[in-house]
Amino acid sequence: MNPQQQQQRLQMQQQNSIPMPGLPVPNMQGMQIETFVPESKLFTQLQDFEKRLDQTILRKRLDIQEALSKPMKTQRFLRIFLSNLASDQYVEEGGQEDNNMDADNIKCPSWTLRIEGRLLEPTVGNKKGAVQKQFSHFIKSVYVELQRDAGLYPDGNMIEWHKQPGSADCDGFEIKRKGDTNTPVKIFIQLEHQPEKFKLSAELSRVLDIHTDTKSNCIMALWQYIKLNKLQDPDDRRYINCDDTLKRVFNVQRFLFTQIPELLNMHILPPDPVVLEYIIKVDKEYHIGQYAYDVEVEVDDPMKAKMTGLLNDIPGLNKELSNYDEKIIGIIQAINQCKLKRDFFLSFSNDPCGFIKQWMASQNRDMEIILGDVRIDAEDARNAKFFDQPW
Repeated sequence: MNPQQQQQRLQMQQQNSIPMPGLPVPNMQGMQIETFVPESKLFTQLQDFEKRLDQTILRKRLDIQEALSKPMKTQRFLRIFLSNLASDQYVEEGGQEDNNMDADNIKCPSWTLRIEGRLLEPTVGNKKGAVQKQFSHFIKSVYVELQRDAGLYPDGNMIEWHKQPGSADCDGFEIKRKGDTNTPVKIFIQLEHQPEKFKLSAELSRVLDIHTDTKSNCIMALWQYIKLNKLQDPDDRRYINCDDTLKRVFNVQRFLFTQIPELLNMHILPPDPVVLEYIIKVDKEYHIGQYAYDVEVEVDDPMKAKMTGLLNDIPGLNKELSNYDEKIIGIIQAINQCKLKRDFFLSFSNDPCGFIKQWMASQNRDMEIILGDVRIDAEDARNAKFFDQPW
């Protein structure tokens, strides 16, 4: 075989051993090219470092995935503003009502109550231009109780709003009613909790030292109390033997472990609402409350979005790394081909005659393998025209 055929055969063997993109690239230690490519040692060191780096990244990736599987919340403040508008109110000039008013143009006096809110920016780590959740996003329901004579106003003194699934968020609520007198109101705001939170009964709250929390956390706290006081039945581990405290709370002597959620449901209530009081004043067109109210709410930790984005970027990074691996494999192949050519011509330059004889003998052996039992006479093999004859 000529040098080109030898190179093609060796190339085919090497291609079968080259990994697909995305897998570790071939190690250059076995190629014995350090003598003419000293930098190959650095490449091998980089490969070892890459393996350690991949292991570290994999551990961190698993840590991030585990963290994302749990609720990641941070505390922020929701500032609530109360104000009201008054329109078409009776106006007295000089202490007397205007008796020349046209009865047809008289409009019924009314007022509009505004309940608005916004999420306060964090003092540190705030990103300008970041999209903030609107007021109603944090609200589950609103009840407004008007403290006025129900007989004079047939439209009722109780206004309710409940969040509907898929409804758009807004920055506030407006309630418009007829009226020409100052009206005290009481506002009950039920906050939205994700995951949902519950208030424990007074008896169970004293036992677990929890006022409001998620159901899963309450179950875990009760289980910790059971383990701490060794209340699990030693003979039948399915049963919990109540101590005096749990007997007073659940009114049972013992219960099954699987009954914990059922017993807990008897002692959970909706969380306490935020209660605000305000007086709607009609003496001027616009009136704003003297106070703003800060309510603590839970929002998704900004780090969660960063961690999610990092995981979403991994496929794109893997594709980019695969492209680099393909380039590295191509370079290694080119280096190996250059080494084969160098070895071929170096052997020829050191001993041209011996190299030609050895090469011819190699070609004869290959030809004999191809022809099988048919032997080639040595004298014929010396004649080049013999190889041009038909098979």
